[in-house]
Amino acid sequence: MRKIRKVFILLWFPVIFCCFFIEQVFSMNDTHSWTFAQKAMGQNYSSGQLMTYTVPEEYPLEGSQKFNVSVNGYYTGIYNDNNLWGGNVNFGYFDFEAGNSVNIVVSYSGSIDSFEILPKGFNIQAEKVSDNALSFQISNVEQYITVIINGNYKGDVLHLFANSIDKNIPNVAQKEGYYFDKKQGIHYFGPGYYKLSEMFSNGTLSVNKKKVIYLAGGAVLDGQLGFNQSSSAEIRGRGMIMNKEEKGMDNRVVLSVSASTGGTIEGIIIHGHRAPGWVCTNDKSSGLSYRNVKIISTRYASTDGIDINQCTDFTFENMFIRSCDDAVAIKGLDAETSAPVDCRPNKNLLFEKMQLWNDCNNAFGMGAETRASLYENVSLRNSDILFSYDDPNYHETLDERSAMNICALHGTYFRNIVFENIRVNRCERLIGLGFKDNFWFGSIQGDQSYPGGIDGVIFRNIICESNSGSKIANDIWLYGWYKEGTPTKQVKNITFDNVIIEGNLLQNDQSIKTNNVSGIILVKDLFFNTGLDVTEVREKYAVKVYPTILNQGENIYLEGDPILKCSAYSSLGQLLGDYSGKCIISTAEWPSGINFIKILDGRLSSQVTAIIVR
Repeated sequence: MRKIRKVFILLWFPVIFCCFFIEQVFSMNDTHSWTFAQKAMGQNYSSGQLMTYTVPEEYPLEGSQKFNVSVNGYYTGIYNDNNLWGGNVNFGYFDFEAGNSVNIVVSYSGSIDSFEILPKGFNIQAEKVSDNALSFQISNVEQYITVIINGNYKGDVLHLFANSIDKNIPNVAQKEGYYFDKKQGIHYFGPGYYKLSEMFSNGTLSVNKKKVIYLAGGAVLDGQLGFNQSSSAEIRGRGMIMNKEEKGMDNRVVLSVSASTGGTIEGIIIHGHRAPGWVCTNDKSSGLSYRNVKIISTRYASTDGIDINQCTDFTFENMFIRSCDDAVAIKGLDAETSAPVDCRPNKNLLFEKMQLWNDCNNAFGMGAETRASLYENVSLRNSDILFSYDDPNYHETLDERSAMNICALHGTYFRNIVFENIRVNRCERLIGLGFKDNFWFGSIQGDQSYPGGIDGVIFRNIICESNSGSKIANDIWLYGWYKEGTPTKQVKNITFDNVIIEGNLLQNDQSIKTNNVSGIILVKDLFFNTGLDVTEVREKYAVKVYPTILNQGENIYLEGDPILKCSAYSSLGQLLGDYSGKCIISTAEWPSGINFIKILDGRLSSQVTAIIVR
């Protein structure tokens, strides 16, 4: 009998253990009894299809989170920081497998009377499922979603980042905690919180040569990362680098790139938490690529999202930037004794698929410091400006701020600047281009004793749908420079091609403000939609036309889809020639100024490109 009892116990013990284990696992994932705050902290869930993450306990929350987010029933962690208006900015992320769809439920700590899902171009269909929750589905990875509650852009807002599952995780011996693979040159940070001041001198991990810094999903690093005199180095992953303000510590840049060539920064979140200061800087470097990077800095002020100083051949693709100063600032910073002509240029900078939000200053700006020999071939394309505000303390009074901006404090030249396929959701001043000799009530002094000018800026397919209600809402302000004893600087050859403001096509200069006065013309040669059939063509199919600014008699080259027909017109609509089947076009007989090439490509879609002939 005893023997039978022993056998019975031995047989049933595995079953009892498995039931106990399953019950424990179930209770760990049974979130029905969790409080709102527990759900906002998230849960670590990992499968081949979906990954969610918790907020580390050490992360310095600003009160309780205002949102929680479930993805296919699993909660992902929500981080937060305050904005200058007292609102609580919440953000979080998750990863899912490309090709799948996920169901997202967003719950708010208050009542939801109305909501907006941005960017509107995503056309995400959401519905309220309760008084404080809404639900929607997405199927695209590397997609960044903003939720506005009750129309309050200055209040509690959620930014949610839907990443792809990382297929390029480094193969290192240890994936828990911090591990440095000396042979491969890889600094690996697994999930968890890391205070870099306890690990590296001055709390800074800076790499050179071809080393890699990898931040796994769920990793939060408190400190600074950077490239210094590096070549093809990488910072990538799904985790976050942040820098919080601490007594006795200077507020350093969160991520910096200096004197480097090549290299990639990909997939991570860069967060300036509490600390007032620039978040991500790039200085005197070339050939770098930013992809799928998210930058958040909500404190007032001087909290630029990303700053570029005297850099060339950079690409910025599919980025989200929220700042409480310039979201993007392209600067010329050098010694005050340096003439701009002797400084490095800002050249060949491409920004593609950007989402920009600035609570102060500019969404996308060049300046205010412009000690650079040249600004050339700078493009912002296929992007959304979600929200752009001028200044909380001097609203409507500062004339150098706008959603799309050039404000040059130092005499230099701007050529071939393109804003194309831009949706502006809400802004104060829409466009500002010009020259000044001081900034922020004289605290930053300029120098217009050097020559310069803005010659050749294109605004193509710009849609600004709403009106903020302010007296500068959607204004366009163009201002040259004239002062005896200094070189005159003009703003000229500015094209407004299919610019639609509040449903109205911009067709003339009647609503554009300039500083032209009798006898002193500083703004001239403004060109507007010519009535040609302009159809938006997706970038990967478009015919490439270059150069778009050239001297009379030089050639234009066409590359891309099969070209069925190509015609050129002057700004007055005069036919300059038909060039069907040709890939090289001479401008020997073209008039100076702005002309247009109309292309009918292999998909029977029309494409119009503005060409400036000097």
